Amino acid sequence: MKLIKNIKLSGKALLLNKARTSFAIIGLSIGITTVVVMVSIGNGAKKKMTEQFEKMGANMIAVNSGKMSKVIGRQQQINLVTTLTLKDADAIVEECPSVEKVVPTADTYVKIKHGNTATMAMVQGASSDFPEVKNFPVKEGRFFTNKEDKLTKRVAVLGNQIQTNLFGDQYPVGETIFIRNIPFEVIGTLVSKGASAEGANEDKVVVIPIQTSLRRVLNRDYLNRIFVKTKSKETMHLAENEIESLLRKRHKLNVRNKENDFTLDNKLNAMNAEQESSQMFTWLIVGIAGISLLVGGVGVLAVMLLSIRERTSEIGLRISVGARKKDIVWQFLSEASMLGTTGGIAGVVAGLLIAFIIGATTQWQTYISIDSVVFSVVFSITIGLIFGVVPALKAAKLDPIQALQKE
Repeated sequence: MKLIKNIKLSGKALLLNKARTSFAIIGLSIGITTVVVMVSIGNGAKKKMTEQFEKMGANMIAVNSGKMSKVIGRQQQINLVTTLTLKDADAIVEECPSVEKVVPTADTYVKIKHGNTATMAMVQGASSDFPEVKNFPVKEGRFFTNKEDKLTKRVAVLGNQIQTNLFGDQYPVGETIFIRNIPFEVIGTLVSKGASAEGANEDKVVVIPIQTSLRRVLNRDYLNRIFVKTKSKETMHLAENEIESLLRKRHKLNVRNKENDFTLDNKLNAMNAEQESSQMFTWLIVGIAGISLLVGGVGVLAVMLLSIRERTSEIGLRISVGARKKDIVWQFLSEASMLGTTGGIAGVVAGLLIAFIIGATTQWQTYISIDSVVFSVVFSITIGLIFGVVPALKAAKLDPIQALQKE
């Protein structure tokens, strides 16, 4: 009952000067709105990033031939190495206990033709486990089999963009395309996957059997990379060590203590690094928003101090009729907490609305978590209480006789 009475008295006291109270609430709500919006953008970026890596295959390691370096945000090969072979791929799956499956690949960027239509595409030779290891399902038709790979069949599976460029709305399965003037039968198409984490368009791909690629298209015996699917995310680092040790032994790098002629690309490490960068940026923005919250807190402090000055006689009267110091403290703390609560709720509502508009009208994905909403409201109330403590204690220490003498 006393709590309800305090709340009613606090509401009446704050409404005595609506303009001043409104400015204090607006000051707090601006800071809370900024926090909610920026955290939602940061969470959206992390969620989108996680989805992208899940599309690629979260527990996947890419064994690249030669050294790799980031050029304009993309991993690119910086030297030509011909030591990575199909036998290496077989050895990895046979001798590395942490490895479940492998997909050896060899690719080239060439012109693809169908009738009078032509387009550039990444022609990628791969094994029959490509859809599973790369998490790249078939949309229409089917994927080629291990038997077709061994027999070097001229069959192809088209990425979504290549299908659109060559066939438009026409059903492509059963049609013939030409890769370097070699005819290939289209036996399937892949679902649209969009851009990879490095920014490459994964829909501009034509997948053919690896044996066909090496013997009939590329005329070589070495690979660009081997995609490795580990048995779980937890075994990825162990798998990396097993693969590195095996390939160094097979390539005779230990004899003269040479550097690796291959590069291991752990997608989980890349995802964690990207998420850490995104998290640091989010907290930086939240820290800046915290400054505006402190400004809002100063507004609460000013309102409470002015309220005490205007209500000195009232405070003196309450003390003289038996009100205890803690009653006065609680009264002013309840007023400060009401300011904080109102500012927090207003800020959260505004933040949710702005985050929704940003997510709906821009390419920035936003994601609101319950934790961030609860944290924002609690933090706003805390700011109100912190900046309300000093005025509350000042009010409780007033001498009732002197207070009653003031008009």
